[in-house]
Amino acid sequence: MAPRLASLLENCVRHLRYLKAARERLPRPMVAGHFADLPDELVAALDQFAFRFVRLQDTMGASLFRAFLVEKLKEPYEDAPLRDVLDRLEALRLLDSAGAWERIRAMRNALAHDYPESAEEKAATLNVAIEMAGQMDAVLQRLRTETG
Repeated sequence: MAPRLASLLENCVRHLRYLKAARERLPRPMVAGHFADLPDELVAALDQFAFRFVRLQDTMGASLFRAFLVEKLKEPYEDAPLRDVLDRLEALRLLDSAGAWERIRAMRNALAHDYPESAEEKAATLNVAIEMAGQMDAVLQRLRTETG
């Protein structure tokens, strides 16, 4: 395996491990009442979850996907637009859908910018993000399987 691809996979696995650890410390489902008087432990878990979600999505979307196509499959995607990369990964059945990844990317932006929302909206957003973390895990596992 190419060193860059191996390093990116290792980074993603590390982000995923910490993301899962944070997710395990979050109450499920998240509800508005969880935001009334946040204990420090919950704040720390929410912060770690958001940070690792962002980092994992960034590393996969901005680097790993392209490196997989270029270094593993020897396909010319070095300078291709991200949507073309996503469409190719969908065609290879490594992504369930390019559109689903775009939604994960939008969630990344919501978590990174901490838009002001009501407690109900925050809870709903986090419940969706928790589900999306599972989707990123599944994609990463498929890529790891393909890279051997």
